[in-house]
Amino acid sequence: MIGAARADDPCDDAGACLRSDDGDTRLALDASLRVRGMHYDPTRFGLGGDADGYGLLRALASADLRHGDWQGFVQLGVHGERGRDGGPGGTDRGALDVQQGYVTWQGSRARVQVGRQEIGYGSARLLSVRDGPNIRLAFDGVRGAWQSGRMRVDLMALRPVDNRPGAFDDRRDEGQFLVGAYATRAPARRGEPGIDAYVLGYGRDGARFAAAVGDERRTSFGVRVFGDDGRIDWNVEAVAQRGTLETDVGPPQDIRAWTIATDTGITWRGTRFSPRLGLKGDIASGDRDPHDGRLQTFNALFPKAAYFSEASLLAPANLVDLQPSLTLQATPRVTTLLGWQIAWKQHRNDAVYVTPTPLTPLPGSAGTSRRIGTQLKSETTWRAGPHVQWQLHLARIDAGPALREAGGRDTVFASILGTWTW
Repeated sequence: MIGAARADDPCDDAGACLRSDDGDTRLALDASLRVRGMHYDPTRFGLGGDADGYGLLRALASADLRHGDWQGFVQLGVHGERGRDGGPGGTDRGALDVQQGYVTWQGSRARVQVGRQEIGYGSARLLSVRDGPNIRLAFDGVRGAWQSGRMRVDLMALRPVDNRPGAFDDRRDEGQFLVGAYATRAPARRGEPGIDAYVLGYGRDGARFAAAVGDERRTSFGVRVFGDDGRIDWNVEAVAQRGTLETDVGPPQDIRAWTIATDTGITWRGTRFSPRLGLKGDIASGDRDPHDGRLQTFNALFPKAAYFSEASLLAPANLVDLQPSLTLQATPRVTTLLGWQIAWKQHRNDAVYVTPTPLTPLPGSAGTSRRIGTQLKSETTWRAGPHVQWQLHLARIDAGPALREAGGRDTVFASILGTWTW
């Protein structure tokens, strides 16, 4: 989210910084490197291939120039992939290209940002930078923000970037768009709830659902309540969607979809391992009847890929799930999360939806049983130093009847990820 309050000095955390003699002009330089090894056995529940292991590399370098009320920001990226069966996916590989490049004007309360930019709002359930895939999600367009006290309102008109494998060949995706407004009322003090409210217009040409294919136009109306009193944290979000799906055969289908998502937890600070016991619950609507002229499958728009785990297999559509979890801090630098997910289809007649986001119906899964299966996961983070971090992700998905009737199998996932920043 872009805030309207004046930004901090970019030199505070920069790898290097140059200043003018009067201090009014500053150039901050940064870089980061991420390497990741991943293994699936099998790929996409066995419906997308057998066991597959491969490596990913992400290298980013940025320059942030500030002068008075103006900012110019450029970030270049190189993304590599090696060893993936069938070749790299759409977000795996890219030669040198502009990851971000924008100009910003910022006054005392208002801000306007134009160009290629990453966005992230709220809990990243609908709008995320999508850090899990090798190439992060960016948009071309304009955003504006206005802030007064604890209230902030953002306006946006954007198109996602279409990542291509060559150098400086990424373009905006003319088949998708995002317009809308996002308002936040921040808590006045710890323990007081904060509130987000938003309206987002979304379009996607050639959208594929279990029951229909066509040009999708939908509007999302959402509200989120969140807070943390030091021991108990909470995050509840509800979204209603309305719109149409223009199909090549027959009349347009009316979109009537919704979701409710919760994430609450209690932390015992001051005790050994500072344990946090958490519970997530999600309901994302599915299509009850493929022949009634209504499309009820929820679309999470641009969510984080690791919505349920770093395995990034299930998408939040036609889904009901519960996720109890336990987070332990073994040392100040080592944190481990243990989680268990139980998942069902919201409606049997609709499909199981998988990544890549936003929606990909799993072949043969429409009309299968409701129970998708269970997932056990472990996520450990080690902050090895001020600029180095390692993560180990493990997951096992036990396929339930919904997957098995479609030909799916149990899946094991492992990932090791290292990040260096300068």
